[in-house]
Amino acid sequence: MLVKMLKLEDKKLMIDMIRLVAKMGDFYLEELLCRRLFKLDPDHLEYKSMLAEAVAELGRYKEAEELFRQYLEVQKTLLGDTHPSTLLTMNNVAKAVQVQGRYKEAEELFCQCLELQKTLLGEDHPSTLLTMSNVANAVQKQGRNKEAEEILRQCLEVQKTVLGE
Repeated sequence: MLVKMLKLEDKKLMIDMIRLVAKMGDFYLEELLCRRLFKLDPDHLEYKSMLAEAVAELGRYKEAEELFRQYLEVQKTLLGDTHPSTLLTMNNVAKAVQVQGRYKEAEELFCQCLELQKTLLGEDHPSTLLTMSNVANAVQKQGRNKEAEEILRQCLEVQKTVLGE
């Protein structure tokens, strides 16, 4: 069965299989299918991101970081620094950096992303709020608990304003 799956040429079917095995938690198979998909169409950038996500799920964060950074550079060139997809990938790079214990660097990346999101999407956009909580997490990991609490309180206040109590 695995051999048949890895010989598939139908990209849509492969994407469906990748989503299915990811939901099942088989990240090794997800990585294999992502690599096959990327091999079939290396010019399709989203496949590199899918591969990076699969590798991250396997705990290979350095490799995931490298893949996300490659994807980010291409996105910046094609879409620009301020495109929502570029900002999402920037967030993914920061998360990969954070899980490797490089909290200060992660904080800087999250903050850079947050400032762009506030300008482009607004302070009350869900992506902006998620990044704000990511900043707080990176700050907390550095032992700056009061500062992290303040950031989370700001995030909560915005959520209350948008969603209600």
